[in-house]
Amino acid sequence: MKPFLPILAFAALLAVGGGASAQTAGPQGPLKVERTVMLYRHGIRAPLPGEAAVDAYAHPPWPVWSTPPSLLTPHGREAARLMGVYDRQRLASQGLAAPEGCPAPGAIVIWTNTAQRTIASGEAFAEGFAPGCHLAVGHQPLDTEDPLFHSVEAKAVEFSGAKAAAAITAENGGPAALVAPYAAKIREMERVLGCDRTQPPCDIASAPTRLAPSPDDGLALDGPIAILSGTAQVFMLQYAEGLPLDQVGWGRATPRTLEDVSRLHALLFDIHARPRYMARRIGGPMARRISGILAAKDAPAVNVFVGHDNNIAALASLIGAHFKMDGYGQDDPPIGGALELQVFVDGQGRRFVGAFYEAQTPDQLRSLAPLSLASPPVRRELDLACHAPGQRLCRLEDFLVALDRRLSAD
Repeated sequence: MKPFLPILAFAALLAVGGGASAQTAGPQGPLKVERTVMLYRHGIRAPLPGEAAVDAYAHPPWPVWSTPPSLLTPHGREAARLMGVYDRQRLASQGLAAPEGCPAPGAIVIWTNTAQRTIASGEAFAEGFAPGCHLAVGHQPLDTEDPLFHSVEAKAVEFSGAKAAAAITAENGGPAALVAPYAAKIREMERVLGCDRTQPPCDIASAPTRLAPSPDDGLALDGPIAILSGTAQVFMLQYAEGLPLDQVGWGRATPRTLEDVSRLHALLFDIHARPRYMARRIGGPMARRISGILAAKDAPAVNVFVGHDNNIAALASLIGAHFKMDGYGQDDPPIGGALELQVFVDGQGRRFVGAFYEAQTPDQLRSLAPLSLASPPVRRELDLACHAPGQRLCRLEDFLVALDRRLSAD
């Protein structure tokens, strides 16, 4: 039986891992957690081919990874397993899973994208969640296009590069406007790259900026965001993987530096995922799947998806959520973290939705710190576009209507 949570106990539970307590003026009486959906970003991987597109600026050789490009590393696999261990404890404390043993058939569903790093992250999570139980980790064939995660690439949605570029620019001013407030962070990246000491010194902030349809009717992006977004992520990966500190930005990137320039990585999603035109297409199929799970009366109690940072950014935009996790910049999806939606039921049978983000800090990833309810990852409650004034939870029907509205119009 799923335990009911008194209001005060519920608020305390939301605070586990550093999250803010919920205001619960809407629900009446005790609450129970009925269902959860977690959209995970895969764990620590080796850099993607060409991800750090800065050869013209960075002169020292880049560190060589023992793991081939784009693949989940052994270190990343262990970090994902640790999150599975923790989530089993947390969800058991919320009444969504038994404290130990193999879950009953259908009690948890895990579905990943088709990249090696997502499949392997899902498998590691499953092993941590239920050791020795060989939980099924579902996915389409390796390296095919699953429209749930790659809807544009799978041609599951209508997409026009020209319409996308125009819509993005109309909504947020385009890449030049987005990058304008971050001159200091760009200078910090120039310092880490070492190009501030070349003759002449680099001036990435002044690099020509362009957002336009590409020849294949996608999007072509030039300028500081294109130059620095992937580079900032590579530095974070170096730290999280546990590379020697003299190989993390060549010894010039401290954890504070990584947090500062992490916002430059997130700016890519302000182009490619968060604008309305992009969010509907990148995140629409996943959002519809999740809304169906939340609304169903007979869906599994625990639902886990493992995808990519752009999937999370798009879904966050569609539900009207922003986040700032420890060690990362604003709206930058942490490595191996999860955006979570939970359904709660009050004493009158009314259902509510809450949104949360949980993620290991970069230091927890780097050290592979064991996780438990006593030593948790960071967990934050998020604001939703649909909540009433003074409340942090949305009525389920309000959440579904608001999400459908965002999915229906650019």
